[in-house]
Amino acid sequence: MAGELVLLTGGTGFLGYTILIDLLQHGYNVRVAARSHEKIAKVWAAPSMVALDPPATQLMFVIVSDMTAPGAYDEAMQNVDFIIHAAAPLPVDLASTNGKSGLQQGQSLEDAFVTACVQGNLGILQSARDKGNTVRRIVMTSSTVAIAPADFFADAAAAAQREGGKEVIRGPDTRVSVPEPPYKSQLHAYCAAKTASLEAAETYVKKHAPRFDLISIMPSLVFGRDELTTGTDSTRMLMYRLLPQTASNGTGDGDFASSPDQSEIAAVGNAVLCTDVARAHVRALDPDVKGNQSFVLNTDARWEDTVHIAKTHFPGSFESNLFRPGGPKWSTVPLKWDTAKVRDVLGMELATYDAMVKEVVGEYLEMAGSGHD
Repeated sequence: MAGELVLLTGGTGFLGYTILIDLLQHGYNVRVAARSHEKIAKVWAAPSMVALDPPATQLMFVIVSDMTAPGAYDEAMQNVDFIIHAAAPLPVDLASTNGKSGLQQGQSLEDAFVTACVQGNLGILQSARDKGNTVRRIVMTSSTVAIAPADFFADAAAAAQREGGKEVIRGPDTRVSVPEPPYKSQLHAYCAAKTASLEAAETYVKKHAPRFDLISIMPSLVFGRDELTTGTDSTRMLMYRLLPQTASNGTGDGDFASSPDQSEIAAVGNAVLCTDVARAHVRALDPDVKGNQSFVLNTDARWEDTVHIAKTHFPGSFESNLFRPGGPKWSTVPLKWDTAKVRDVLGMELATYDAMVKEVVGEYLEMAGSGHD
């Protein structure tokens, strides 16, 4: 409800910033927990924030340098009505294809991903229980990777074969066991972290019966505009299917261009628009939405259609050879989700994959300064 105070974590990141804008547009007062003053400055300088120009009484910031530290959010809880916990203390940006790792020397994947994410979720729940006397609801960002076997994301084709061709539909009440270490990759550890942190949060609420309730938002792969990025990292997951096969186009992405000798890549065909995910988080604060439930957000996508969609909306970028698709042949492995509650309870219709490609490629062209379309 307008005027109520929301504590938002992750508000200086891709999804969190989009949630922040939605909160402000709907009249909420927001206290953003940020890791540094540098990140706060980027938020204030973002175009949509400049356009909104919220007063200091509506948008406030608090520094939380380590979200996994005991009592990290204690001071931020004062007079808070709601919490949206969109932050995750991950050591690497899995949305980027550069493969750079933030692992400390000697740090295991289990500690860097699973332990940190569980501590982050439990820490904010504990602070809300101990210090947040006015908190009525916590909305947490989870993921579809938390409620499907990790093998689907690590080796989609093999995982699909194991289901014997049956169409299995998973939903917001689906739960899976936490994958055991050791983890084969950062992606495998990320899936385990999301599963473990969801399980830990739900177990905590059942055990302690706090005064607040819990809602989990479970998006699939999130696409959309990213006002806070200074390069093209946040678009690479989509764009490296379209970039030239060789030389860089001036954006620094030449190393991630398609290569004609790469083999076929199979990947789960799940995607969702960032603004839809943000809207779901904010919509979940409404008192007419019952607590202690989860929502899956997903639109079925066919990666094979990406180039065709981009050509339809941006033909000049192909005619000029800015985009010269080639390289690996992408194939889509279906992973079906029941998203009916998003429509029936939250009152939302999710954007199509066509709309996602148009938005992401459009921003990419703006950032690259191509002037082609």
